[in-house]
Amino acid sequence: MSIDQDLVTRRWAAADRDAEAVLAEEDSLLRVSAWSRWSLGLGVLALLVVTVGFVVLIREDDDAPHLVVGLSVVGAALVVVVVRTIQGNRARGRLGMAYPTVTTVLTSRERQAVQRAVTGRTPVPADRRRVVRAAAVLRADLLRVEQPLWYATVWSALVLGAGSSDFPLGALYAVSAVLVLVGAGVVGADVFRVRRVLRAGATPEDAPGSSA
Repeated sequence: MSIDQDLVTRRWAAADRDAEAVLAEEDSLLRVSAWSRWSLGLGVLALLVVTVGFVVLIREDDDAPHLVVGLSVVGAALVVVVVRTIQGNRARGRLGMAYPTVTTVLTSRERQAVQRAVTGRTPVPADRRRVVRAAAVLRADLLRVEQPLWYATVWSALVLGAGSSDFPLGALYAVSAVLVLVGAGVVGADVFRVRRVLRAGATPEDAPGSSA
C-alpha cells in the first residue's frame, strides 16, 4: 500500500469511528422534541406578530407602540435562542468530539463528496455509507432552522421598533432581516429534504469514492 493510500484509509477509518458514535444517537438526534415544535411555532408566530405590527400600528410622532412591540419580540427571541442553544449543546455533548469531527478529518474534496452523497447526488461504495448517513443526521438538525428563524425575527422586530427618524438604521435592519430570512428558508429546505431522505431509509445507494 502506498503512503497516499494509507493516509486515505486512516482518514476514512477515523471518520467511520466518529460516524459510529453519531449513529448510536441517531434516534435522539432526529427526534422532533416538544421544545423544537414550540421553538419553530413561536418563531413563526413572532414573525406574524411583527408583520401585523407593520400593518396595524400607524407611524406617528409617538413611536412608543412600535418600540414596545419590537423590544418585546426581541426579548422573547433572545431568550428562546439562548435556551435552545444550551439544549442543543447538551444533546451534542453526548457525542463528545464526534459531533464536529465526522468529516473534519477528511480532505475538502472528500467532505464535498460526502455532502453531495447525503442528498443522493453522488454514487459511493458501501464502506462509506456510515459516514454519509452520520453526516446526513447532523445536517438534519432542526436547530439549523430554528436559529436563523429567530435571528430573522430579531432583525424584523428591530425594523418595527426603529423610530421614524431612524430611517437609515431601519433600512439596514430591514436588509439584514430579509437576508437572514432567505437564508433560513434555504437552510430549512435543505434540512427537511435530508430528513425526507433519511425517513425513506436512505443512506443513498452509493457514497463518495474512496480516493475522492
